[in-house]
Amino acid sequence: MKHDAKEIFAMFGGRLVGNKTLQKYVCETLTKMPHDIIDFITNKCWFMGSMDDAWAYAFTGNDLKDQHLIFLSDHLFLQRPEQIYYSIAHEVGHVVLGHKNSTFYKQSKEEIERQEEEADEFAKRYI
Repeated sequence: MKHDAKEIFAMFGGRLVGNKTLQKYVCETLTKMPHDIIDFITNKCWFMGSMDDAWAYAFTGNDLKDQHLIFLSDHLFLQRPEQIYYSIAHEVGHVVLGHKNSTFYKQSKEEIERQEEEADEFAKRYI
């Protein structure tokens, strides 16, 4: 049985921080993925973007301990729906595939390119 978007939203338990558009697209993107990926992402990942009722928000280190963070910009949601779904799936792919973030981890150009290709293949599998 597939999870619907409302079930997935509830599974996040508050880790889907952003406006209704962000929440809708993240949950709809995950409906296209297998249960094990949905379970992993909803338990181990935070999605963050702008909120309609706040200019800013803060978290403590413990809020995100042993969690992944995916930030989605407002500009993403100005794109075609297909691009939005693809971009979210691509970022989910980085998490599921265990990719390193080159912000804090020195990576070669080849490693970054390989990870981008792998995340693209992941997104194409589901979108």
